Amino acid sequence: MKKGKVLLGIVSALLLLFHLQAIKAAGSYEITGYNATADILEDGSIELTQKITYAFDGDFNGVYYDQNLTKIKQLSDVFVAVTQAGQTTTLKEATTGANNTYQLLQEADKLRIKVFHKVSDEDVTLTYRYKLFGLVTNYRDTAELNWKILGAGWDEPVQNIKVTLNFPTRPQNELQAWSHGPLTGYTAVDKKQGKVTLTLAELPTDQFLETHLLFPTAVTAKNQQFVDKDAKQTIQQAEAVLAKEANEKRKAEKRQMQMLKNGFLGVILLASGGMLFLLWRDPGKKKLKFPPVTHSYEVPRYTPLEAWAIVKDQTPDSQAFSAYLLELAGQKRLMLEKVPGKKAENYLITLKDQTLLDQELFNFLFTKVGTGTAFTLEELKRYGKRNRQAKQLSKSFDQWSETNFKKARALGYYDAQSTGWLWTIGIAGALDIFALMLIGFFVTGIWRYLCFGLAGGVLVLSWRYLTTHARYTETGQEALYELKCFKKMLSDIGRFDLKKVGDLVLWEQILPYAVIFGLAKKVIRALQVEFGEAELREAFGTYYFVYFSDDFDHSFASSFSNTMTNVTSYSSASGGSGGFSGGSSGGGGGGTGGAF
Repeated sequence: MKKGKVLLGIVSALLLLFHLQAIKAAGSYEITGYNATADILEDGSIELTQKITYAFDGDFNGVYYDQNLTKIKQLSDVFVAVTQAGQTTTLKEATTGANNTYQLLQEADKLRIKVFHKVSDEDVTLTYRYKLFGLVTNYRDTAELNWKILGAGWDEPVQNIKVTLNFPTRPQNELQAWSHGPLTGYTAVDKKQGKVTLTLAELPTDQFLETHLLFPTAVTAKNQQFVDKDAKQTIQQAEAVLAKEANEKRKAEKRQMQMLKNGFLGVILLASGGMLFLLWRDPGKKKLKFPPVTHSYEVPRYTPLEAWAIVKDQTPDSQAFSAYLLELAGQKRLMLEKVPGKKAENYLITLKDQTLLDQELFNFLFTKVGTGTAFTLEELKRYGKRNRQAKQLSKSFDQWSETNFKKARALGYYDAQSTGWLWTIGIAGALDIFALMLIGFFVTGIWRYLCFGLAGGVLVLSWRYLTTHARYTETGQEALYELKCFKKMLSDIGRFDLKKVGDLVLWEQILPYAVIFGLAKKVIRALQVEFGEAELREAFGTYYFVYFSDDFDHSFASSFSNTMTNVTSYSSASGGSGGFSGGSSGGGGGGTGGAF
């Protein structure tokens, strides 16, 4: 029984842990603003008002703020309010944890203000107001405020920080201010108004914000915290050391940044020089000049699959394969027949040349999909409905496609080296132009004009190179020109006498090319108009219904291409105005916070 209770307890604890982790991971937030006003009163106390804005993404139960009590003798008159959607609600102190209440949790070195306010996907501003005692010290020759306003250890970085410190009497001609924290901050001292303003874009979680002020003792004449000694010169000397260190660090960072900028500029200019030299060398294969594309009436010396590769430089797809089947049918190595019935797109493919089975794809189609000597498009559709079988067919088709593409590339039309140069010039030119334009915005004078001028030169020369060089060998360029002329003839069909090309036997050889170029429908209609049904029936025999029985969108080439596509798709980041200094003057206090 005891073991069962222990086991149950462990399981419950684990479930609770997982639940808490899930809650913790359910949202995120940012601290998008911190605006504080500190009024230094005549008795040396500080009336502090802090407005902290949170941007919540997800569900949260509330927030907390930890006021460090180092060197703080007393904290009183706590006021907490929350502003959401333009409405401000004053919260009450309670120990119940009820919504819109807060708790004060006193520890040895800090006071935690825990605010219970449920929020989901909204911006919320928390206002904390209270009085601090003990941070201002009066000496014989000066009064000092040494205060760490924000401490290190926030759960998230604090953004858009502004702190305003106001004095009760003005002007304050002897007012001096130093700030410590990130070197990107700025301190503004308005002696006439008796005001010091600290601004900082962002406080990282591991850094703090501290202010150190000197002002006449008359400002805090009623301050009970008095040290009977002179301290002004000692404080000024200590801050001078910190300011010097900060300025040296800034200079070092500036020098480093300048070195990086100069180095980057040097690399870019060197790269640009190399780019211009490369363009001057003019590597790669230049495009041959050909006459304007005109009609060619001769059947190409390349097969339809070779023509596909030369024109598109891509592996054959299902459209190219259907053209290949039409070519085989014209060679009497296959028989294509339309299957009678309601389904207009069903065709029977019968094997006539057993050597085709040496090709894995044909072996698969006839022996796996079909009966061994024939298969239909309907059988192919049914076979491809099973994912495993579709993957097998897709694998066989991809292998066929790659094999025929390699055979076409072996003809020597493609120039890999020249293509490599085209890619190199294109990519390197684009990167060089981008880098030159980018750095041109950060430099001045002659360097800017040089960067922009080089960018323009690289752009013009790169564009000229890309438009005057070819991916193909001279043989390939000639083949491409011939095929473009043949394609133009097919594209302009109907504008000339089709009999100029040759008899219908020749057109039977041409039709697979029409499929390759996506012009089959246009060619079929022109043949029907030119030759008539009787002559077409006599010339094409049993293949007449494959080509001409109805609209070519429902003919074999289109139907087989659609079927194969459907089947293979199954698998397929000095104290006054100025910047902050590093180090610390040992100020008391320091607030941090987060959300839960």
